[in-house]
Amino acid sequence: MVAIGRLIQQVVGNDKQKKRELAMAIAPPGTKNTETVFRRLAELIRNGERLDAYQEKLRTALGVEDKLFDDAIKDTREQLQLEAEFQRLKRRLEHRKHFDSHIFMLGEYEVPTQITMCGLTGGNRHRIIPLDTEDFKYLTVQEQLDIMRTLIKKHQEEENGMIPFFGKAVAYLYRATPDGDGVQFDPQGNIVPSNPDNASPFGEAIVCIK
Repeated sequence: MVAIGRLIQQVVGNDKQKKRELAMAIAPPGTKNTETVFRRLAELIRNGERLDAYQEKLRTALGVEDKLFDDAIKDTREQLQLEAEFQRLKRRLEHRKHFDSHIFMLGEYEVPTQITMCGLTGGNRHRIIPLDTEDFKYLTVQEQLDIMRTLIKKHQEEENGMIPFFGKAVAYLYRATPDGDGVQFDPQGNIVPSNPDNASPFGEAIVCIK
């Protein structure tokens, strides 16, 4: 429970009528769906969801001293910031844990042409050429780069350089480790300076079907 949630609990306690009045006080005008109202109040208490939207209405409805309210808001924002950083680090650790060397293809479109279908069918996996790196540790750097050029040429010839949902490949990034920008090739297999701003090391697609 976040700080503003604890303050709300201190004010309303287990009084169902007070909780209902508070929920209706912060709800948008004309709201009639009480189930939604109570669910959003519960989300606010638990994880500070929609805090910005409810803050001033909540200040009036709770009727506590400004300093007490402001301190709770400040503490809540710090909690949310820490939680966001924790989740970012967690995703980063998961990425490192499951990382496999690969070639990441940069297409002419940064945003997929069909976002929902792209997410449902694999998202960034459309832009990845997997590598069988079991024997890579025994290869020289030049031998590894030659393999990259062969795979790039194969993609250009067999797929006409096209990436589903992202258009024609404009660059290929060889990523041997989860750190760094990797080695960037152009569609002809030449090594070129990498552009980390367009590297998209992480990609997420969240699709909800109701």
